[in-house]
Amino acid sequence: MRPAGDTKSQIIDKASELMMCCGINGFSYSDISGPLGVKNAAIHYHFPSKKDLIRALIEEQHDVLRQNTAEFMAYGGSATEQIENLFRYTLHQVHNGRPVCVLGVLAADYDEVPDDIKQVNDRFSQELYAWLTRVLEVGRAQKEFDVRGEPAAKASSIGAATQGARQLCRIHGESYLEQVFDQIRLELGIKT
Repeated sequence: MRPAGDTKSQIIDKASELMMCCGINGFSYSDISGPLGVKNAAIHYHFPSKKDLIRALIEEQHDVLRQNTAEFMAYGGSATEQIENLFRYTLHQVHNGRPVCVLGVLAADYDEVPDDIKQVNDRFSQELYAWLTRVLEVGRAQKEFDVRGEPAAKASSIGAATQGARQLCRIHGESYLEQVFDQIRLELGIKT
């Protein structure tokens, strides 16, 4: 959770929490305002519509990705460390009440998502998978990984496994997610 005085960030955190458990159509501004002790008008001040709030949630995750991958994308580096950062970040999200990423939540309601939100979501997804593909390409070139087949296909496989495990760890606990990460390490030939 963020500092108590940062209403906008608290709104994003609460909306994220609600979206994870109820989907994008399963909560309203009053579900956010009540627990935060603010009026709906305070939410509308920061996010005039629910679309604006959902867009902010996606963009927040996109910004985190950009901040954490920009140097690697520009200059390369340790691909193993990049994969491990992905695993640490995912576990951190689960620890902080975000067991499902925003891409997974939106996938459940994708047919009902407005087109402009789909575009923001799709850009985030494309950038995420481009980064992961690049990590796998660099890891193979530097002989850090044993990537069989196309790196883009392996990136899709890792993304799907991570997303699925992230959701299932709500049922089976975080050790389930850690087991999936161990399997990915094994498949890539990462020594632990």
